[in-house]
Amino acid sequence: MPGQADAHSHGGFEVPVDSVDRPVNRELLGQFVGAAFDSCTSCQDALLTLLVEDPVTTARLVELACVATQMEFGGLPGSLTDEHRPGPASPEFRRLAREGLNGITTMFTLCEQMSPAQRRAAANTGADILLGHLILARQEA
Repeated sequence: MPGQADAHSHGGFEVPVDSVDRPVNRELLGQFVGAAFDSCTSCQDALLTLLVEDPVTTARLVELACVATQMEFGGLPGSLTDEHRPGPASPEFRRLAREGLNGITTMFTLCEQMSPAQRRAAANTGADILLGHLILARQEA
């Protein structure tokens, strides 16, 4: 957690630069994913509060979750894009993922229009999805 580096720390996650080189806070996103990967909910929650104040970084988290899913399954299942399908994805994540299918730029624009609470819901789902893929990849390695 910021300010508590002396108490404990988490390995950072290397966030790839996006193709458009948007002003993503890669350090914050990497710290958040590292804390989540280590199941440190106190650090994860504190970092998430900072993350959702940054729409570009929040959208990048959602984008990475979608890219990982597309790579694994060859596309996004309806449970991540369609609000009428059952599944644990938040409506906010589904809206961003659906918009991302129309173009990543429009997904980033929609994320900027969301409130921090809406971005938090989308980020929570995005983190769960991305972490699931990272955990599976680690087990396969």
